[in-house]
Amino acid sequence: MKILIVDDETLATSRLQRILNELGYEDITAFNDPLEVVKIL
Repeated sequence: MKILIVDDETLATSRLQRILNELGYEDITAFNDPLEVVKIL
């Protein structure tokens, strides 16, 4: 399963990514700038 995290706070994205990794999820992409996300979609 691919997971995409978008939040303007770096701390929030890094914590959520760490928690998801601990739960066994590995395919996680995190962004702090919504404009970057638009480029990949």
